Amino acid sequence: MRPPLVVVPQHFGSLVFDRRTSRYVPFDREVTDLLVRSVSTPMPVLQPALFEALEPRGYFTLDGCLHAAVLPATPPQGHLLGPLAVHVEVIAACDLSCAHCFAGTLPRKGQLSVNELDALFAELASMGAFRLGLTGGEPLMRRDLLDIVDAATERGLHPCLTTHGLRIDEHWARQLGQRDLVWLNVSLDGARAETHDRIRGAGTFDRAVEKIRLLSKHARFTLAFTITEPLAQEVEDCVALAKELGAHTAVFRPLYPVGTAEQHLALMPSYDTYADALDTLSSSLAPSDDLHAIDPFSPQIRHTLQAKTFVGHGCGAGTLIASVSAAGDCSPCSFLGPGSDAGNLREHSFRSLWNRSEGFTAMRALGCSSCGQGFEGGCRARAQTLGGHLDAPDPWYDAWRARTADRHPSTNVEITR
Repeated sequence: MRPPLVVVPQHFGSLVFDRRTSRYVPFDREVTDLLVRSVSTPMPVLQPALFEALEPRGYFTLDGCLHAAVLPATPPQGHLLGPLAVHVEVIAACDLSCAHCFAGTLPRKGQLSVNELDALFAELASMGAFRLGLTGGEPLMRRDLLDIVDAATERGLHPCLTTHGLRIDEHWARQLGQRDLVWLNVSLDGARAETHDRIRGAGTFDRAVEKIRLLSKHARFTLAFTITEPLAQEVEDCVALAKELGAHTAVFRPLYPVGTAEQHLALMPSYDTYADALDTLSSSLAPSDDLHAIDPFSPQIRHTLQAKTFVGHGCGAGTLIASVSAAGDCSPCSFLGPGSDAGNLREHSFRSLWNRSEGFTAMRALGCSSCGQGFEGGCRARAQTLGGHLDAPDPWYDAWRARTADRHPSTNVEITR
């Protein structure tokens, strides 16, 4: 049994990862020193006030010691020891051809073995990078997917698996339900066949709903909706559908103009359309529904809620997140495309790429415009596609500032059952 907390050393102090919530909490150097000492010496003896402040979070054992492991690592200066989330493409193939797929043209050649992925997972754990997204393509097309999931959890990582759901059968439903997945995301692109099938192909909505009903008998799952221009008009119906199908959570994310979506920009909502959809969700929720303040996709939430744990500007590409392609190519963000690949895991360790490769160091060195003519915040991938380069303005960020300075609601809707 692992302790519920991990103290991850950082140049500013530490991040404490809570395995029970799969979240990081930052602390400065002074508090970090006390936290480390309190692993063996009760915190009420060291600092009673800090104990009273943190005790409601369940950080301490009955004798007042911090219930944590301390990661044995020396952090680099100027950036995190490791990313807070790593998105790993386990397969570059899919049996659908969605009009908005961020993975781009599929299939692509090359695939890391389970042993190669296990070595990556061990390295990520040693860097305090515990949050893992397993994506594709369609992950369920890998026959050894469960071996990959098991390898990740055995290393102490917290995997999230995203699938279109169409390959789920009784075997997959039972096996996924038995795994300790932090999230199991099933993607839908509408509350009705007309909207969904426009993106994913004729007949896919009815098939997906049938598979989701089967999954709900065995596993806890999230329905993940991508807000396109058509879907924005039916977000309330999407929440109703999620409740009907037994989803624990409904997640709404905006379409990014990357991958295949670059060829279908008419599907991309404007910022105002996206924000209006979130406002509609907020105003229509029942008292029993809970909105979580977690939205890594919307510039206003990132701006107001995210603790500043890195130097630089933007969405966290190369500072908070990283991605690995099926063939082992590492990048600051999967949305940036192969042009930003930093190197391959078959030639370099992930740690060396994260710390020293030009792909990551150059991304962290990018500045922020103060004259309104370049990138001032938001998403580098959106700036690259819509503005032509990484330092172009993100039009959504400007639209947010023009619309309101108030924080919008989160795009995660938890359904209380």
